[in-house]
Amino acid sequence: MLIKESIVEYRHIDLGNIKLAFAIVCRDDLFRDVYFSANSLYYVESGTAILYCGNDEVTLKKGEIALIKQHSKINIRKIKNNRENKDFQSIIFYLFPDFITEFLKGKNYVNNRFANSEKSIIRLGKKAHLKEFSESLLPLFINRKSDKALIKAKTFEVLDFLLLHDKNIAGFLFANAKPIKIDLYEFMINNILSDYDTNELAQLTGRSLSAFKRDFKEIFNASPHNWILSKKIDYAEDILKNKTMKAKDIYHFLSFKELSHFSAAFKKLKGISPTQV
Repeated sequence: MLIKESIVEYRHIDLGNIKLAFAIVCRDDLFRDVYFSANSLYYVESGTAILYCGNDEVTLKKGEIALIKQHSKINIRKIKNNRENKDFQSIIFYLFPDFITEFLKGKNYVNNRFANSEKSIIRLGKKAHLKEFSESLLPLFINRKSDKALIKAKTFEVLDFLLLHDKNIAGFLFANAKPIKIDLYEFMINNILSDYDTNELAQLTGRSLSAFKRDFKEIFNASPHNWILSKKIDYAEDILKNKTMKAKDIYHFLSFKELSHFSAAFKKLKGISPTQV
């Protein structure tokens, strides 16, 4: 997640093999090179999103959804709803390979015009059922409480609903959810601010856990935990020096669960507290 002054709210819910992210952007802004580690559903709750990838351009208005292929890098222009004076809001469902495998058990994905598609973005359009679903999720982000089993079941319901309208989606997910070995350096640089654990990072980069740790050590000469923590604190230091945000505003962007955890890690690595920068 890119940290920008236009973002007034960002929260995420970690459900293991599904991750959900909710963002509010207070003014029109272009987010460059947004990296999607897993196949994702991108839903616009308010405003308009214009997604660019190569020569493709996909516009999503309120209530519309798109499917984004894993390991895609997308430019996203986020536009607030000026008519109603409402900020841009979006929800992203990151669907991990094992979640998709579980979902597709017993599903028919023979008819798969999307399966071999070179497109990174597939516009699925406006689905009335999704409005009710997204509205039921918003309180979870606000209250930071989640029933993992319920949200997982609801996500299954959404995918089933989408499949009723286009069974080719199953073929796309099946074809593009297999872990593939990718460039570890590029992946990590694009996921410095992620909250993935080591097992998830191994799966997303197409490696066993032992192979991931070995390759990581060879490339970065550090453990994944220490390298990610160091990069996050360096990133936070730059933001604090530029007076872009205060510590109380950025710690959750960096996937620290508590401000106290962020402050302790910052002081341990930098020798001073975030408020002293």
